[in-house]
Amino acid sequence: MGSFGDFIIARTGMMSSQMALNITGQNISNINTPGYTRRALDQQTFVVNGSGLYRSSSTVYAGAGVMMNGVSQLRDPYLDIRFRNEMSGVGSADSLLAGMEQINSVINDVGIKGITKQFQDLLDKFGKLNANKVGTAEFDNLIKNSAQSLCQIFNLAASKLQDVKDNYETKYKEEVGNVDTLIQNIRDINEQIRKADINGDSALELRDKRNTLLDELSQYMKVDITYDKEDLGAGVEIEKLTIKMVDKSTGKPSYTLVDGINSANIEMNDDYSINVSALKDRNGNVIQTPKLGADGKPETDPVTGAVIMVDAVPNGDITEGMGYGALESMRQILTGQGEYSVNGENANKGIPYYQASLDALAKTFADAMNRLNTQDANGTALDPNKIPGAGNLFETSDKTADITAANISISDEWRNGTVSIVASTQENAPSDANDNILRFQALFSQNISYEGGQAGSVIYNGTFEGFYANMQGVLGLDIQATSSMYDTYATAADDLNNSRDGVSGVDLNEEGVNMMQYQKAFAASCRMVTALDELMDQVINRMGV
Repeated sequence: MGSFGDFIIARTGMMSSQMALNITGQNISNINTPGYTRRALDQQTFVVNGSGLYRSSSTVYAGAGVMMNGVSQLRDPYLDIRFRNEMSGVGSADSLLAGMEQINSVINDVGIKGITKQFQDLLDKFGKLNANKVGTAEFDNLIKNSAQSLCQIFNLAASKLQDVKDNYETKYKEEVGNVDTLIQNIRDINEQIRKADINGDSALELRDKRNTLLDELSQYMKVDITYDKEDLGAGVEIEKLTIKMVDKSTGKPSYTLVDGINSANIEMNDDYSINVSALKDRNGNVIQTPKLGADGKPETDPVTGAVIMVDAVPNGDITEGMGYGALESMRQILTGQGEYSVNGENANKGIPYYQASLDALAKTFADAMNRLNTQDANGTALDPNKIPGAGNLFETSDKTADITAANISISDEWRNGTVSIVASTQENAPSDANDNILRFQALFSQNISYEGGQAGSVIYNGTFEGFYANMQGVLGLDIQATSSMYDTYATAADDLNNSRDGVSGVDLNEEGVNMMQYQKAFAASCRMVTALDELMDQVINRMGV
């Protein structure tokens, strides 16, 4: 290449250095931009041609300068995959912990006047009744008022738990809607990137935005993200992104959420499972494909002869055991029955578990108290005409058959004085007889078995207070375990995010070094132009003078 070719080398050096400076400035200006990925200039040696037919072996060829191929993002796909896998664990533990803490705000009555202290107060009133004149209206009213307070605390706890469930259900439905919006936004960005790829634009800003949305989606569910090539014909290929939900039960990709410019819709079912619709285009039309027969050929309608079409990607419901992430944890809080599950399949302890526990405690207590006031020690029914005050002490406020924490109440007969605490189950007993009062007192220290949903299963065997303390202990242990799990996932996710930032994040020191390097390279290329200009001046204007 002659001297004029050297000008081209210097010129391309100036252009590449200037573009590299521009990219460095772009990186620095976006150092605090969330989701921004550091960029670098792609360049290679500019080759004009190969060796000529009559090229001399003594000819020295330096090259033709530098060529800019484009601007690329500095990302590590492997770190992205690992980070998003950890974020599904973070989202799962975080949602579980949030739900458990709301339940804890209802049933944790340590240090306040709650169910535990009211049981103690009721026992204290029986002690005073036993120590004083038995059967007097004054002490019966004390017990009645204490029992009524206990019923009201049960009612309040049940009401608060139901409020927690209602609020959590609303939140769950909103989050499912948010995930559906995320999926549609990713689909829309895919379409914009597709158009940019066709026109030769790298669309780096759109890719940054899409990566941010993918990170957010990974908290709600575990996803498998793949980047394939879509063949447009004529040797043209563009990027195609596909997102599939990972089935926790198999550990493999399952339902397709996004396939290039097509996507599915998700919505909450009545049983809190999530329906993933068939794959649709941007207009909401289901993507269909010909139904293939056993011979691999499209089947046709025997009447019309038209090809039978079926959904290309039908998808289905995300049921228990399939999902993983924030959505699945929220579903567990809303549906977890624990040992109260009839089929024994639901091992998660959510709001239904603690509602069932409260109901079991309220019913067991009321049935035991009613039994002592309607039967003698041998289980024989007491005759109200012979035993004054005999009758049920507790009933349901809505007059239904089963007593629950929500409807437990003292009976109308006890409230109006027709029924009272039976001091003795013996007919014509002396006024100071207290055999039944002692039975009432012993009831509070008696071990009672609380059954689960399956026949023969026992959840707890102990006192009323012990059962309620066990509820609090179970929840406390679950909170502690989930909190530890959250810390583990969060620490791993932070470490991976720091590693990602080491690759994709903007480092001011590194960019400062790059800025000086490109500035010096630009100045050197400019100086080369000046030197070449002086050389040509010598050749043209002074040589041979």
